[in-house]
Amino acid sequence: MKFDISKLKGKLAQLRDWMTSKNLPPRLVFIIMGVVSTVWFLVRVIPKPSRATYPCMQVAAPFMSGLIVYLLAVGGLTALSRKLKHKIINVRFGATMMLLTAVIVAMAIIPSPVSQTQEEELLWGSAIEGPNKPFGEAKGIYPGRVVWVWNPDATNEKFEHNSLDDYEFFWQPDKSNPAVISKMFQDGILKLTGEDNLAKSWDALFKHFNQKKHSDPRSYKKGEMIFIKINQGQSNWVLRNPVDYANGYKVGPRDAEGDRRNPRSVTPTENTPWVVIEILKELVNEAGINQEDIYVGDPMNPIYSHNYDVWVKEFPNVNYIDRGFGDEEAAYWKQFGRTKIEFTEEPYIYYSDKRSTEKIYDVLVKADYMIYVPVLKAHGAAGISIAAKLNFGNIGASGSHHLHYSHVANIREGTPTNTGYGKYRIFVDLMGSKYLGQNSMIYIVEGLFGGGSRETMGPVKYFMPPFNGDWSNSIFMSLDPVAIESIGYDFLRAEFNGVHEHDAANNDWENVANMYGVEDYIHQAADPKNWPEGVIYDPDNSGKPIPVLGIHEHWNNPVDKQYSRNLGTGNGIELVSIPEGLVKSVSSN
Repeated sequence: MKFDISKLKGKLAQLRDWMTSKNLPPRLVFIIMGVVSTVWFLVRVIPKPSRATYPCMQVAAPFMSGLIVYLLAVGGLTALSRKLKHKIINVRFGATMMLLTAVIVAMAIIPSPVSQTQEEELLWGSAIEGPNKPFGEAKGIYPGRVVWVWNPDATNEKFEHNSLDDYEFFWQPDKSNPAVISKMFQDGILKLTGEDNLAKSWDALFKHFNQKKHSDPRSYKKGEMIFIKINQGQSNWVLRNPVDYANGYKVGPRDAEGDRRNPRSVTPTENTPWVVIEILKELVNEAGINQEDIYVGDPMNPIYSHNYDVWVKEFPNVNYIDRGFGDEEAAYWKQFGRTKIEFTEEPYIYYSDKRSTEKIYDVLVKADYMIYVPVLKAHGAAGISIAAKLNFGNIGASGSHHLHYSHVANIREGTPTNTGYGKYRIFVDLMGSKYLGQNSMIYIVEGLFGGGSRETMGPVKYFMPPFNGDWSNSIFMSLDPVAIESIGYDFLRAEFNGVHEHDAANNDWENVANMYGVEDYIHQAADPKNWPEGVIYDPDNSGKPIPVLGIHEHWNNPVDKQYSRNLGTGNGIELVSIPEGLVKSVSSN
């Protein structure tokens, strides 16, 4: 049986409020909480003892231990008093003292998965500011709007992504329904812009972006360059081997000698062909953009053929980029239709902690517009991977490990050592760069196959409603870079909360989205008051700090998923769902 921790917390809160309203004796309140905690602990830990280290178990354990010791103490001291035929010990006083001792001992001996204070431990998995308390400045045609489109028919529910033995991959055509995905995307664009056709919607997007960037609400001009930033970051080091290049970056069967030509491990969750092909269709066919003015790729990484073959068949003149990896591998780029890109000669990113600078790629400097297409997934070092994390693929280097020092878990394996809030986070610089985050016209998060609890995992089925054991079948869209991160974080922290078991081989990573401080960068992007002391974010070295980038808020709960604009209580995030019933707003109640 699967348990939803958010529902448990809600029931406990209701129980607490009821007991308070009834003015129950403190001892009875303690006994009730102890019984609930004991049942919860036993049900979760007996099937799998390693769960005793989960944060929710660490909170429950002292109540459970305290109740057991209290009952033993009362019984033992009472029996002793009766045996001695006189009350040499005050039973209640003695039991209470033993109870306090037991609680202290239990809290001391139960192992903690991270090095943090007890106060922080209690906040693990919780938004520190609580639900529906927005801060920042909402962005967008409809400020703060995030559109969530869900359709369970988008993917094949019977498909299971377990191993490479049968060469069944989530991105293959029979695993998705491209027609359904196309309709989902179109409905999302219309809802995001409030227009009644796609041509008007894209024109509205260009006008809104140009007003923000140039103070000129103009339409797209012929010849302007559009760069679609996709997610292929793990493919670089999980899929790549020299034979991949010799075969056009194909993931295929074993060769005649039995050597594997495909990944060394389960294919990581990255873009399928279907969302990007819809973007290309609408840009070319609805917005009238020349194919030659569109670039697609993940600059640090190659485009593999399972995506390229679908896109190039319909749009052969789009530029599909690749930087190559050394002279021998780079020789293949032209043969397989890729457009070569280069590092910039000078740095374009100036990290605000003054540690270093960074080159990027020429395609990013030249782009007039960017479209970010990240994938919804958790991440072992950053906690979550959405649009901000997608920027690591834009760095002009062979890899991004030198940037991991600003992650919550800056040591890839082992105990997170950079938890907490108000610390320097590279994501804020990348979100605030005029060449990266601030050059993005729209954020489109692909959640058709939701990623697992770490970035190198294949997709997993999600348990939270409305997914209920199916693929996540979702697309998210927004013009607010902070709102889209906040929404993604709420979904991921609710799904990967240390309760559900998505993959038996990776259970140690089931709670990474709830590491303390995962949302620190989101807080800082929304409000300079949250910046670290002595740090002024100015990634362009302009002498001017970056502006407020968007609006941050947490939903009321994982079932209703309502934000302040849905509830009519504030000017924070508005989560608009398709179909409408997924998230109710005051106007639709």
